[in-house]
Amino acid sequence: MLIRMTFIGTHITTVLAAAALATGSLFAAGSDDQNRPTALVIDASLASHGRQLVDPRLKDVDADVRLPSNATEARTNVRYFDALGYRVYVAGSDATAAAKATGVDATDTGGLDGALAVSR
Repeated sequence: MLIRMTFIGTHITTVLAAAALATGSLFAAGSDDQNRPTALVIDASLASHGRQLVDPRLKDVDADVRLPSNATEARTNVRYFDALGYRVYVAGSDATAAAKATGVDATDTGGLDGALAVSR
């Protein structure tokens, strides 16, 4: 009888350990998304400020920024950041269309102000 109880106890311990590991993996997956770097792909036409080619507020963001000047560049930028595992945010018609055309799960920020907000 003692052998049988030890065998059952070992199985119970194994099941509990597996459950704890699975639960930990779920929580780790959620926090891993928070640790991913952020990328902003913003149409160049939206990123200028007055006579300046680039809005000075983009210098203070906590993200990698690309300012594509056409749809081809936007598709390249969106695919590049997605392949590297970045959380990709897009602003502007070219960048938004690039995300849709490539199937990248990017978030549309609605414009430069939205892009600045998500990167701070």
